[in-house]
Amino acid sequence: MAKIISQISLFDYTEIEVLGDLQRLQLAIEGINDEELMCILEKKRGTKGRDDYPVRVMWNLILAMLVFGHKTVASFLRELSRNSQLRKICGLDDFAKKKHLVPPHRVFTMFFKSLQKEKKMLKKIFMMQAADISGWLPEFGITLAGDGKYLDSYAKRPAKTENKKAGGRRESDAAFSIKEYHYIDENGKKHIKKETHFGCKAHIICDVNTELPVAYQVTAANIDEKEIMCAMLEAFSEEQKARADVLLLDRGYDSTGMIQAIKNAGIKPVVDIRNCWKDGEGTKQYKDTNIVYNYRGDVFYVDDHGEQHKMAYEGYDCQKACLRYSYQGKIYKIYTSYNERIFLPIARDSKKFKRLYKGRTSVERLNGRLDRDFMFEDHCIRGLAKMEMMVSLSMIIMNGMALGKLQRGVNTNLAATKKVS
Repeated sequence: MAKIISQISLFDYTEIEVLGDLQRLQLAIEGINDEELMCILEKKRGTKGRDDYPVRVMWNLILAMLVFGHKTVASFLRELSRNSQLRKICGLDDFAKKKHLVPPHRVFTMFFKSLQKEKKMLKKIFMMQAADISGWLPEFGITLAGDGKYLDSYAKRPAKTENKKAGGRRESDAAFSIKEYHYIDENGKKHIKKETHFGCKAHIICDVNTELPVAYQVTAANIDEKEIMCAMLEAFSEEQKARADVLLLDRGYDSTGMIQAIKNAGIKPVVDIRNCWKDGEGTKQYKDTNIVYNYRGDVFYVDDHGEQHKMAYEGYDCQKACLRYSYQGKIYKIYTSYNERIFLPIARDSKKFKRLYKGRTSVERLNGRLDRDFMFEDHCIRGLAKMEMMVSLSMIIMNGMALGKLQRGVNTNLAATKKVS
């Protein structure tokens, strides 16, 4: 493995200043099973020529750059030049005969290009981590939450006519996407707020209890998030499908196809709903009965006087795939196949649905850590391949820190990337 950890002296105040970051780096390195990747990169590197900065050293440096929160190589090189303990941990020898104390910028550029070609291997490391965490935590992967996160690009778009002087500094892989927010003001008037994004999008599924990533995919910003979410569910291993119980999604994923895809994976959908009723109706009749419902899934019984009475939810019958409601001691069945968007296996008007859906904020906090701790809020990344590589490394580091804590006997604050227990 690429672990090159030296002993840290606790009697030097300059070392104590960065002890937190160094500890987090050590946790991340301990929790990443990277030996196969190192062997692949070393084989491609070959044995000819100078090897001032070996593959394992460069890998540790890339991890350190992300752990220490540097958005540019230049910024990290300044940190590396003045931080002797960081150089030791990453495997740099200050007394070796080489021209530069730290690797030049071009060495990082070449190593990034090599890593971009190992997309499948990085994903394999991530999946192995998720499997290892589930071995430590029996409840990991049972309650899931998903979301899409825009990764806005700050580079210029390609010019209509090619400019040879641009030097590849433009963003050619990003795409435009418009996100709409629908809301009603205090006067009852409907409004639509639109946001324009230019860049990429990270599609993420995380474990609600630990707030750690379980699956992810990176695409251009204009790719339909429902389509990618369905693809991620299809790519779940049989073990993941067997563990997963519910998937929490916001109303942006509300569609019959999405709900069917979640059910087909053997998972219960807990998906917020949009009001798609265009005719202004407040309720609709369920078959030829005295039962009516609204688009939010509230179910009512209409008596002989035309008055509506809220029915009590009595649970879900999995054998008949129907929701059970009662009114005045009598049980009524509502089959989910009648309208799969509104009638979910966990009834929308039940306390359980509302309690579970609150857990969806876990994926929003994960997105916040990507922005804050891994610098995606203000990044300098160009190109879909590099963006996917940087997101992969961030996810690997998140789970690596959690595994490092678990291996040390700590099972709290696993998602915290700025706090070492």
